Amino acid sequence: MLIKYKIHIASFLFAVVVWFLVVTDGTFDHIVSVPIRMPDSPPNMILAKSFPQQAKMRVRGQGMTLLAYLLFREAQLEPKVEWKIGPQTVHMTKEDVVLSGAAKSISVLQLIDPLERTIVIEKRMEKTVVIKTQITVKPMPGYTVVDELVFNPDSVTVAGPASVIRAIDAVYTKEKVLEKVKRPVAGEVELIVPPDQRIELSPAVTAFRQDVQKLMEKRISRIPIRVINVPEGVSAFAIPASLSLIAEGGVQRISTLTEKEINAYIDFPRAAERGGADYPAYVDPLPGVRFRSIEPKRFKVILERKNK
Repeated sequence: MLIKYKIHIASFLFAVVVWFLVVTDGTFDHIVSVPIRMPDSPPNMILAKSFPQQAKMRVRGQGMTLLAYLLFREAQLEPKVEWKIGPQTVHMTKEDVVLSGAAKSISVLQLIDPLERTIVIEKRMEKTVVIKTQITVKPMPGYTVVDELVFNPDSVTVAGPASVIRAIDAVYTKEKVLEKVKRPVAGEVELIVPPDQRIELSPAVTAFRQDVQKLMEKRISRIPIRVINVPEGVSAFAIPASLSLIAEGGVQRISTLTEKEINAYIDFPRAAERGGADYPAYVDPLPGVRFRSIEPKRFKVILERKNK
């Protein structure tokens, strides 16, 4: 069976060679695709939208010449553009096709598509914007992320048509999910922009780092409470004078956290607007720390007039 297949393949290849020797001396018309090369723009100008990348044309040539063209593609369409701000219609003809190498032996009979395109030339603009993350870090049970994910660099230069660049205030990373993490992670991630917009990024990638630590929690007591924004000429203090809470976060942060680093307070005007005889306390957030189980929930406030 294998020998039979080899015979069929050999016969087919022989037939192809015979056909090739016959037809390469003939002259043929053929429709081919050629790349479009736009002329270089001035540094301060840019096309608002992308121009087509390929053109179709009808050519004529001997079989061998056409074969050489199909192999090496030594032709391109070079439209004529007047670089000035605003819209314009670019007309293209077969005379805009530039042939080189073996392609000079073929004749361009007709440019089929595109024949014309309306373009808009805008001022080229660039600015620096922040990088925003689409990276999700999922620690293993018993571990936690600590602080915010850090980028280096944390900003990127965007360049392109002014109408597009003005509307950009941030560039996002590609979506990335890291699962079952139990130690600090780092790497590189690509930055993304809408593919239909002519936006250049510098740089196009950024390094990231996220601290991950073993999860720890502990109760911290005797956190003093201040009463703030009291009326002029009046002093105030809370009863009870302190609170306790559970702090939760990475072991390196929580193990050294003390009551002296935690700011607890009662905002007297805000509490008074709500009425009642007792008031809630507020705790300022700390990076990498979560607070819960605050006790007690409510406090009384004693006001005393200051001696003049």
